[in-house]
Amino acid sequence: MTEPEMWLTQYETDVRFPDVSGFEHLDMLLTRSRIFVARKSLTPEQKERLAEADQQLLAGAETFLHAIAAVASLTEWRVNSAASPEEWWYLDVLVNVPQAMMVGGSNA
Repeated sequence: MTEPEMWLTQYETDVRFPDVSGFEHLDMLLTRSRIFVARKSLTPEQKERLAEADQQLLAGAETFLHAIAAVASLTEWRVNSAASPEEWWYLDVLVNVPQAMMVGGSNA
């Protein structure tokens, strides 16, 4: 199994369980950033799976955000860490954006 496949499988699992620790959600966002870096090596099937997982992330964004907010500030995390500037690091902003505007907006 390739690293991008492992990361994708982990990300798919992570987005299905929004009721875990905010620390685990931060790790999920880091995993999503790893997938982004490796995006050119993804197969069409993996890109489809990624798009579906991203939709699950968006659908649960508020739940994920609340869990993260209990352990960290995404704003501070973006400023003070190695967080990437991709949209998944902006759950605090995305919860206020109509999902219809983001459909197909994934940087797979």
